[in-house]
Amino acid sequence: MSDAVVSFALESLRDLLIHEVNLLPRVKEQVDLLKDDLGFMNSFLKDSEGKQNEHYMVKELISQIRDAAFQAEDVISIYMAHVIKQRRRNLLRKLLHSFGHAAVLHDVASETTRIKNKIDNIYANKSRFGIEAGSHSHLDEEAERLLEQRRRDVEEVDVVGLANDTTTMVDQLTDGRSLGLEVTSIIGMGGLGKTTLARKIYKNSRIKNHFDCCAWVNVSQEYKTRRLLLDMMKCFMSLSDEIFKKSDEELKHTLHDNLKGKKYFVVMDDVWKPEVWDQMKAAFPDESNGSRLLITSREKDVATHSSSTPPYSLPFLDDDASWELFCKKVFRGEKCPSYLKSLGRQLAKSCKGLPLSIVVLGGILANKDKTHQMWSSFVGNVSRFLFEDRNTCFDILALSYNQLPRRLKLCFLYVGVFPEDVEISVRHLTQLWVAEGFIPVQKGINRKPEEDIGIAELYLAELIDRSLIQVASRRSDGGVKTCRIHDLLRDFCINVSMEEKLFEVHADADLLSSSSNNTTIKARRLSFQGFCTWKQST
Repeated sequence: MSDAVVSFALESLRDLLIHEVNLLPRVKEQVDLLKDDLGFMNSFLKDSEGKQNEHYMVKELISQIRDAAFQAEDVISIYMAHVIKQRRRNLLRKLLHSFGHAAVLHDVASETTRIKNKIDNIYANKSRFGIEAGSHSHLDEEAERLLEQRRRDVEEVDVVGLANDTTTMVDQLTDGRSLGLEVTSIIGMGGLGKTTLARKIYKNSRIKNHFDCCAWVNVSQEYKTRRLLLDMMKCFMSLSDEIFKKSDEELKHTLHDNLKGKKYFVVMDDVWKPEVWDQMKAAFPDESNGSRLLITSREKDVATHSSSTPPYSLPFLDDDASWELFCKKVFRGEKCPSYLKSLGRQLAKSCKGLPLSIVVLGGILANKDKTHQMWSSFVGNVSRFLFEDRNTCFDILALSYNQLPRRLKLCFLYVGVFPEDVEISVRHLTQLWVAEGFIPVQKGINRKPEEDIGIAELYLAELIDRSLIQVASRRSDGGVKTCRIHDLLRDFCINVSMEEKLFEVHADADLLSSSSNNTTIKARRLSFQGFCTWKQST
């Protein structure tokens, strides 16, 4: 996950050198060397994306690149401050100071060259470490497997709170008002229960009786069109050896012909990319007989791309439904002892209505002593326990983060600096993004401040559409006034940002503890919370 933080430092530093090269006529050689090294480092980061957690050497090298980039960024910032001062000095003093600046830049170039030499060694043996450009991370594949397991876990305890959602969706799919082929979507953040709801709909007796045939296919991030077609065809027809010899286009025609004259229902679960629909839609005939497709996704863009019908945004569980699910997972059919009810409700409520959190927490507590003392140790520390085993919530949420384009990763992580449970002023947030330099500059274009804010608001809209940020309130013109982030996602941002030295969050007690232990803080930014009541302008 280091690529976003490191790439930002490298690219912003390279842009600075490009834009200010006219101020550095005496050190052009060092500047060119530094730009080349930074470009090489950035290429390495793109090639090794997703591999740093799998290979210690790669992770360690990226850490060194990050430190060198930050150091270079600091040195250049100091140098540019001196350049600005020089403009006010006389010619002789400018000349004398330029030699000092050249030495500083030379040191930075030497440091980045040293790191580049290490990268050369990795590149010479990159096949040995499984680092290939464009390769897919096995961590994402493992997270996909874990996500499917979590879905089964939720299914086993019969997730609660979806009865009304199921009825609403089944009514919509079977009302018969429109005979043309329609695509309906369910969207929401990871772990919210989209797949579980889709399964309830798929298995509903009204659906089975209303449609002639049904099919379910799991798409996932790294899908193959051919596999989707074959999986779907298995639900509708027997597959002969000849079928497997056909091309993808021939498979689409075969499936299309098989579905002609039938009222069919197809669920495409866990769709991440809009192009999935473009590649599959030719297989679905529109016979004006009321056939339906149901898509589940974390991405609003997927829903709007495949259909003009507004997507169904799955809500979080309320407190009562959260408690019911929590009890089913922890006690497995038994009643909760009266002495644990108050504490249990507090723990269930701390999951903020996210079924994934409730199921994972319930699974942990089911194997712990059911005592007041044991459960009390979880109060205020739920996220820490959920993230203790990275093969649960953390890696499942990381699927959404890894899918983000680089321009959005830092903006998303930065939301973690805000205190828990606050409504964040969009005006304040976007101004901070611009001030931090997260909105990239375009060479040769001088944008006005309000144009940068406009771009930042578009970034926020995209994070909302990806179910990572929630709308808290809107302005009178319909724009987003305040937003919020789920506690689990906030803690994910804090965890990643601490690893990448982007920022650290400290409460008053944490700071006192750190001071007493002489802990060295290496983060680029610090957020101190708990000293006073949070207040912001909107």
